[in-house]
Amino acid sequence: MPIVAVILLTAAFWTAYWFIRMGGIEHFRERAAQRKEEARKVEARERDRTALLRAVDDPRDAAIVLMLLVARGGDPTAEQLATIEHAMARVFDFGSDCVARLTQAQFIARSAAGFDDAAKTFADLFRKRLTADEQRELAAMLRDVARLDGPSPLQSAAIESFERRLGFAPAG
Repeated sequence: MPIVAVILLTAAFWTAYWFIRMGGIEHFRERAAQRKEEARKVEARERDRTALLRAVDDPRDAAIVLMLLVARGGDPTAEQLATIEHAMARVFDFGSDCVARLTQAQFIARSAAGFDDAAKTFADLFRKRLTADEQRELAAMLRDVARLDGPSPLQSAAIESFERRLGFAPAG
């Protein structure tokens, strides 16, 4: 038993010596600083990745991006593109600006990690700038685009999650 006590005391002594005289405290401070720096870099990368999404300030443009992303994970079919263009002309009243806005929306959609990423970013914009009826109409347009190739369970779940983000119960 005394041998175990000597071993433990020796280990405690050298641990204390390492902390005090050999820079053990500095080692832990450096590790903490490295972790903070890594967390800051991850946060900066995330901000850079979502910068295009956060730059959208028109709910109509944001809606187009969401419609593109709900279509088979961001790869819309010709039929889905036609439905989106029809909504742009009929609901959003873009007129001759449709092609430019669609091209811009496709570029922005490519920067999103997925539908949920964009929906999370745009939810506050929609809550502030759209009425409840307009929000429901947007959800209906998303369902129309998704319906053209399914809708898959993932698409339905994503739209329901989006509706909950906006603050209303998903349409069954």
